[in-house]
Amino acid sequence: MHPDSPYPANGRTVGILNLAQTLWPATAGAHGASSFNLPPLSFLLLADRLGELYEMTFPTRPEWLDEEVVDWRGEEDVLLTVERFLGRVNTLFPVYEDMWDADLEIAEWRLYEIPIMPEGYDLWCDSWDDLKEPAAYLLHLGHSRGDEEHPSRPDGFTARYPDHQLPRALEPYRLVESLRDLAMPYPELKALPDLILMLGQDTGNVWLDTGPCELAEGGGYPEWSRAMVTALAEEWQKAQAVLEGVMSLLDWKNQNPAEIAEKLVAVRDVLLEAYERMPSHEPTSAAHPAPPA
Repeated sequence: MHPDSPYPANGRTVGILNLAQTLWPATAGAHGASSFNLPPLSFLLLADRLGELYEMTFPTRPEWLDEEVVDWRGEEDVLLTVERFLGRVNTLFPVYEDMWDADLEIAEWRLYEIPIMPEGYDLWCDSWDDLKEPAAYLLHLGHSRGDEEHPSRPDGFTARYPDHQLPRALEPYRLVESLRDLAMPYPELKALPDLILMLGQDTGNVWLDTGPCELAEGGGYPEWSRAMVTALAEEWQKAQAVLEGVMSLLDWKNQNPAEIAEKLVAVRDVLLEAYERMPSHEPTSAAHPAPPA
């Protein structure tokens, strides 16, 4: 952080800006009188902001703020204090807390925009073929099939999954509710609708609809406020149950090619059953936009 930071300084914050403890003695003057060195302005501005965030985010833990009354003698002290704060936030919801390779500008950014770590898919960054099944299967099913109106267009789905074909008009995202009504043959498949929504970035939950790479490139980090912290914590509580189910599905039958093939057969069969239960099997012209595979 620099003295000409665009962020305004806040009022004196109790605890972390207790100047009686923050100032440190300098070399005694010519007449033996002690003088004091004031920490750099950049340190004091960060301390002020950090104190404000402690009071806002952890109003019932004033002792945490008192513990952070430090000397502020060097950048490392400041970064470690910011890291401790973010580590405590990490008990509410996932954030980037490690400051080992950061500087004061990064520390400042993390105290003005919440460095959340979303758990969704980076569809623009990840290689689909590196994803655990049935994530890759569902993405290719939704976006890599050939077009009957353009027979020369490559059909990546058929080439990759020749033994697990489905009707061309079957679109996974349209089957979510029908899948939820099915009696699944395996408990792990109950998470299939949630996985489909995550891949379509359509769960309505901030933690599940964005990947960390896409968020970093887009720069859409939320700003700190008490209401935002509360909302993120509540959404994270909802997201955890969904993630647990999805991870169980991804890890299920994933030890070798034979197991993966069995999983894909099971997924194909329930998708087909859900599709056949739909009132109409007519293909739809609406489709989610597809990122490049």
